[in-house]
Amino acid sequence: MKNTKTRTQKTIEKIQSRVLNFVDSKDYLGYLKFIKKFRTRSFFNQMLIYICKEDAQFVMGYKQWIDKFNRIPVACLICRALANKDCTCEERTPAIRIPQLAPITYTKENSKGEEEEKIWFKEVYVFDIEDTEPLPDLPIKEVHHEFDLGIKSVDVEIEFEKWEKIFKNIIWKNDFKFRYESIYQDTLGGWTDHQAKEIVVKEQASDSDKFHTILHEIAHMFAHSKEEFEKQGINRFRPLIETEAETIAYVVADYLGVDTSCYSVGYITSWSKGNEDLLEASVKQVSKISNLMIDKIEEQLGEVNK
Repeated sequence: MKNTKTRTQKTIEKIQSRVLNFVDSKDYLGYLKFIKKFRTRSFFNQMLIYICKEDAQFVMGYKQWIDKFNRIPVACLICRALANKDCTCEERTPAIRIPQLAPITYTKENSKGEEEEKIWFKEVYVFDIEDTEPLPDLPIKEVHHEFDLGIKSVDVEIEFEKWEKIFKNIIWKNDFKFRYESIYQDTLGGWTDHQAKEIVVKEQASDSDKFHTILHEIAHMFAHSKEEFEKQGINRFRPLIETEAETIAYVVADYLGVDTSCYSVGYITSWSKGNEDLLEASVKQVSKISNLMIDKIEEQLGEVNK
């Protein structure tokens, strides 16, 4: 167990180091586009895939590839692991082993002599589809990506009423109110009032602007409540809060296939002021809340399409 913990801690430190070393906003945007492909995985596991293989498309464990899709990770690295004496792949590029942190439970005696259940994480390995090939003499199975929503792109101008309904349902189900109001400040498209539990959006805005503003305010609704701040135990200031909301909205819009050129995604590092805990918490929050919003959208999309 001790060796497992040491190895896992080194893995976590590697992730933290990578987060701190996003070199610029372009690098960070690359990461944001990447995580939509692996949104069902935890922040740490998303980062591990990104660190090991930035162009990864779809990953699974060795046995999963065989059992589900009749595919196998290639290269002599795998053959040696299986003690395959007939290996003929000495000249092939080794498959990249991507570590993932899998939870394990164990019991430990506390100071009162009572058994307590503890959770730790061990490293397991997955492989990208690019590093696999079909098993011979078996039928080829089509691989379905875990992030496929079935939506190629959203035309906001044509489909606004449908998406407005979806967004309103998400807001109402979170016990918030929603309304339009005439706002004459050019730089203000709307706001979220957590105390009044209300989202307000500029009435005279175009449908496209309304779409993006509502998405931004829903991000505020989920990410920046008093309860959420207390849960994390980290105080944020206004510029960072706005950057987080815009970044979350960007991730969700990109996932839906919406034009994201209107988003001004600031680099979170510029607002973290060298606070490593704040930076890591902020990047985690973007991953967590964008994933939550996509889940809510999928749920409502299913209702609307019935």
